[in-house]
Amino acid sequence: MKPQCMRNRNRLTVWLLGQLLLSASLFAQRAVAQVSDSQKQMSNATTSGFEAPSPTEISHAITLAASYLERACGPDGRFVYRININSGEQSRSYNIVRHSGAIYALSMQQHTKPDQKAVDAMSRAAFFMRQNYIGPGVRPDQLVVWSKPLPQPSAADLGATGLGLVALTSVELAKPNSVPHEQLQAMGRFLLFLQKSDGSFVSKYRTESGPDEDFESLYYPGEAALGLIDLYEVDRSLVWLNAAAKALSYLARSRAKLADVPPDHWALIATVKLLPYYAQSASPASREELIQHASQICQSLMKGQLRDPVNQALDGSFDPTGRTAPTATRMEGLLAALEFLPNENLRTKVKDTVDHGIAFLLHAQIRDGLYAGGMPGAAIPTGPGTADIRIDFVQHSLCAWLRYEQLLSP
Repeated sequence: MKPQCMRNRNRLTVWLLGQLLLSASLFAQRAVAQVSDSQKQMSNATTSGFEAPSPTEISHAITLAASYLERACGPDGRFVYRININSGEQSRSYNIVRHSGAIYALSMQQHTKPDQKAVDAMSRAAFFMRQNYIGPGVRPDQLVVWSKPLPQPSAADLGATGLGLVALTSVELAKPNSVPHEQLQAMGRFLLFLQKSDGSFVSKYRTESGPDEDFESLYYPGEAALGLIDLYEVDRSLVWLNAAAKALSYLARSRAKLADVPPDHWALIATVKLLPYYAQSASPASREELIQHASQICQSLMKGQLRDPVNQALDGSFDPTGRTAPTATRMEGLLAALEFLPNENLRTKVKDTVDHGIAFLLHAQIRDGLYAGGMPGAAIPTGPGTADIRIDFVQHSLCAWLRYEQLLSP
């Protein structure tokens, strides 16, 4: 064969191969485009077809979650703090603040739907806390929820005594004369001891060095304010109510000019508890200032919610890894605010946010088996803590569902 013919044939072969590669590339691009269009259509269908959770779904989730906490509270009153659902291994660590939170959630459930099992679990848990974590404070008239078990505690968090007071007052209301009022008042005096003249708090006290000014918690002041208001409901002493109003006033005024306030859901929960008693209190801040502060927090809490993500299991969540606690705590705060927010436009946005957030939590809950009612740390297999249930994961979701159920009530 002549060299010229050989060169022509080689050129033809190269050209044909090029055309085949080009065709394959175009086909692949069309396929990707079709998949993308399909995903968009599915996303749009999901968005347009979204339905807010029904009362029946919420009621079932509440029953399961409350039952889980009741079962998780042992005969001695200690909760199964954290458990791996694959191995059944339980964590040796313990957090008394979250222990109090579990009591708080059961009290909310029991208040809505009287349940003797819930009252019994609350009572056991209260006894465990009083026996193992509550001891003398800095002064003779104080009691403290210490961060570590007695008899040699080294530090006390403001939130431990604040939420501990919330828990014990709720037990006393559910089962009168089960917790001496003198003990509740002694806990209240420790909170007053940690409150500064401007209404702010010291977040931690150390037995060796005293108040720790270097440690600051976002959530402890709201928990302390809530505990003080609950104590006011027990003995009607204005000293507790005024201290709570002073604390929330400090938060409102110190954040008034901030462009972005912290997502402080406990402050919202305390605010909704304070407002019915506002006229009786000596609040430094006006009602309008408190409500404006709540509106600021709502704007902060609504930021970052995932809508129509590629993984639809994440729709309504606030974390790309699927963690459940960030969504649950935000739902608690936003739903509390819906009880008093006057701005209809903001209320509409909050309601839309909680509809999606509550639906996300419903899909994450374990519905059957040994751990039915439990809430995993994450809602997707690749998320952190997917195989772990912790009592605060359950507690925050249960409280959110209870508030949502109240919202749905006619």
